[in-house]
Amino acid sequence: MRGQYQVKKWGQFARNLHTRFTMKRFLLYFVLLLFTKTSVFALSSFPPDMLVGKTFGQRYFYIDLICEKYLPHEDALTFFRRINEIKKLGRENNDRELEMEAELLQLNYFMHHKSVDSVKCVNMLKNLFHFAANENNTVFLARVNNLAGDYYWNTELNYEKAFEYYEAEYAIIKNLSVEEYPAKQKSVYNLGDKYWFFKDYNQTIRYMTEAYNTDIFGQSLYYTLQATNTVGLCYQKTSKLDSSDYFFLRANAIAVTVGNDAWDGITAGNLGYNYFLRGKYDTAAVLLQKDLRLSVNRQDWGCASGSLITLAELNLLKGNIKLATQQAQQARQWVKQTGEYPRLKSIYPLFSKLNERQGRADIAEMYRDSTTMVKDSLARKFSAMQVLRWKQKTEIQEEHETAQMREKFTTIALQSVSVIFISILLFVLGQKVYHRIRLNEGVHAH
Repeated sequence: MRGQYQVKKWGQFARNLHTRFTMKRFLLYFVLLLFTKTSVFALSSFPPDMLVGKTFGQRYFYIDLICEKYLPHEDALTFFRRINEIKKLGRENNDRELEMEAELLQLNYFMHHKSVDSVKCVNMLKNLFHFAANENNTVFLARVNNLAGDYYWNTELNYEKAFEYYEAEYAIIKNLSVEEYPAKQKSVYNLGDKYWFFKDYNQTIRYMTEAYNTDIFGQSLYYTLQATNTVGLCYQKTSKLDSSDYFFLRANAIAVTVGNDAWDGITAGNLGYNYFLRGKYDTAAVLLQKDLRLSVNRQDWGCASGSLITLAELNLLKGNIKLATQQAQQARQWVKQTGEYPRLKSIYPLFSKLNERQGRADIAEMYRDSTTMVKDSLARKFSAMQVLRWKQKTEIQEEHETAQMREKFTTIALQSVSVIFISILLFVLGQKVYHRIRLNEGVHAH
């Protein structure tokens, strides 16, 4: 009963949210369609007056569309012709920020396709930071910080430096409205996702909570659903199942309201796993079967295998060995098909228990050994990343300390030079005064 009330409550919330979002998205697409038909802006099909002399918030929809539609799929020649058109527009209209917008897109392309060396990328980032500082453009500075974070996270694998840039972006945008910074929800979600990667659940909850509470003007519901579901997973990982239920129900209500079957299934499966952990197997089975059915319908074999593994565990507990074995074998096939190696840490213990129940102790032992190998492998990989991050943090601290010492030394040196200069100046002036006084005394003596 309590669950039904929660779904109804969040259903109303989702309907209001979806109505607001749909109207804004419709108006944006209508404007784009209207101007595209009359535009001579050939490659981008974007009207120049929608790009020139505009703030980031005003031109974001078009820039984001370039990043999502063209950047991942176009060859370099075609994409850079598009970039050059934007640069030309900026130069012809004395819009320096639009020119730099093209530079951002260019660097984004290099990073996405890994088509340029790190020295050039770093130099381009320095130029972009220099422009933002000279123009005192905090919004542009936030975006360069975001891009720098992506560069160090994805290309250099320098996680700690990436966190510095992501946090620097957040420090700027946290007090901006979504109209001023339409990428706000995406950026806050992204920061939370990085903490999730390192299993820092408290920080993940902090940023994901802000992300799902951020207005989704001009955005899809993707980040709202992702963020809400991730908060539920954090509470699940920390065994706070009631709180976890709350967020899975909230995400599920939004998914059902907007007709998103994928998220309807994912959140139902996550909620089902909570019930499995509580030992409420009948309720768990209904929710897990729903996720399994919807996952198979969209051929998402990763999600399908996750729910099927838990269903097999459930049937094993009920004593239905035959069905549990069939489900385990199917789940293993899907895991092999998707290559999702971490799921083996759930598959192998399941096969171990199944073989134990069927009197095949030697095979059960083999699966226990395999379980240990997978868990150790995953633990070593995660530990290695943590050690790398700690090392990176130490290096960054040393860099900061060196920079501070250099700054102090420069300040002391300048102060010393100033003191010496003033001392010399005072000495010279004193000598002049002294000679003048002696000269005057000589005149009076005569």
